[in-house]
Amino acid sequence: MPWGLVAPLALGSTAIALGLLRLVGSLRAFFRTNGQVTSGRGRRRYLLHVPEGLDPGHPVPLVVVIHGFMQSPAHQAEMSRWDELGDDEGFITVYPMGTGIPLRWAAHEPLASSQATREHVDFIRRLVDTICATYDVDPDRIYACGMSNGGGLASVLACELPDVFAAVGTVAGLYTYPPDGPTDGRPVPLIAFHGALDRIVPIRGGVQRLRHGVPSVAEWMDAYARRCGCTTRSFEQLTESLERVRYSGGRDDAEVVWYTLGDAGHTWPGGVPLPDVITGPTSNAIDATHVMWEFFMRHARS
Repeated sequence: MPWGLVAPLALGSTAIALGLLRLVGSLRAFFRTNGQVTSGRGRRRYLLHVPEGLDPGHPVPLVVVIHGFMQSPAHQAEMSRWDELGDDEGFITVYPMGTGIPLRWAAHEPLASSQATREHVDFIRRLVDTICATYDVDPDRIYACGMSNGGGLASVLACELPDVFAAVGTVAGLYTYPPDGPTDGRPVPLIAFHGALDRIVPIRGGVQRLRHGVPSVAEWMDAYARRCGCTTRSFEQLTESLERVRYSGGRDDAEVVWYTLGDAGHTWPGGVPLPDVITGPTSNAIDATHVMWEFFMRHARS
């Protein structure tokens, strides 16, 4: 080999090696977790954030934040900024990790007919029990929220774990789980956000690449409000691009609130933007994390 080629090749190999190292580092950060728990047929992982300086004798809220399809706990934490709010307000956040490649949640069919749905719901219950056994958590102020496929799982938790969660929230939720079912138990208040420009989970429903039926957001919210026993539906045009529908009068003061953002795609309002070319625009008309937290604080379990 001519000696004149050695230096350029060495430099090229070094650049490739550095690029691979950066890629590995990025993947490690994307899939970062710091805890695991035995649930079902194996170990399930999660990312936990506990603010510094919590008083061990003062029970604090817990928020379970669920990532979407092809996302991860660390990415969900970065995008939604729940940890920053937890540090300010004094509550614990935990981000469970889905299964499969890419990561996802099988939360489409009722527990009675779907082992996959049951395994995910059991994992979330086990995760909450584990954190409550380790930290001083207020059992009446445990909440769940999620985005897209994770928002779909959050809606399942509202239907199936009313004994655990005081309220739930969803962003760009994939509502494939039927909200009808037993209605004599405690209804779980729900808050939702959906972009009118969402092409991944269209607000009008009908995602064709899924074999599960996907209703419109309005249809699903109407059905869930009936489950909660809500008797009143009100509509407000808050700004040119922001609408709010509120269902009230439910049993035990349950309410269902959902925001439509005319300038948003499949994104977290007020959060770290996702690539426009894939998800559409991120709206700053409202901060979903802060508004969701205010909603949660109005609803304790007892």
